[in-house]
Amino acid sequence: MTGNRIEAFDSFYKDLFAKIYQYAFRLVGNSQDAEQLAQESFTRLYDFLANGSDVRNPKLLIYRIAHNVCLNFLKRQKTFDKLIGRPIAVPPSSNTNEKESFQKEYRATLVRQALRALPQRDQRCLLLYQDGFSYAEIAEAAGIKKTSIGKILARALERLSREIRQGEKT
Repeated sequence: MTGNRIEAFDSFYKDLFAKIYQYAFRLVGNSQDAEQLAQESFTRLYDFLANGSDVRNPKLLIYRIAHNVCLNFLKRQKTFDKLIGRPIAVPPSSNTNEKESFQKEYRATLVRQALRALPQRDQRCLLLYQDGFSYAEIAEAAGIKKTSIGKILARALERLSREIRQGEKT
């Protein structure tokens, strides 16, 4: 990469790292893993660009890369969890702040589990929409028609809500 492209990448990295970290955190639910996955996403983008590839919309590409990196991580993690098992954390005392914290964490876990239960396309569309992407940008990232995005989002939200309610019952 040339000096100008390196400077542009550095600026792009600084502008978007926090958003990619948040995106990864919503998928994996762990700050350390999210930070590593965000870093890995930018490394892959850098390698892609260093090979001379021209990218029309680098912001969409980094989200696509981050999504795939997170999904691969989750697949590996799921396999690992099956091998060793993982107990559910229970708060040690009845302190109100701890209870509230536990309830928020529990709710966030339910949302992440519900999100993972959705088809990949729905996950991607919901998360990109939440991050402020337009219907046209979401359509391009997901490889679907722009006119389908509204229906996909509505159905995905309905499924997400249903999955959360089911998780609350268990």
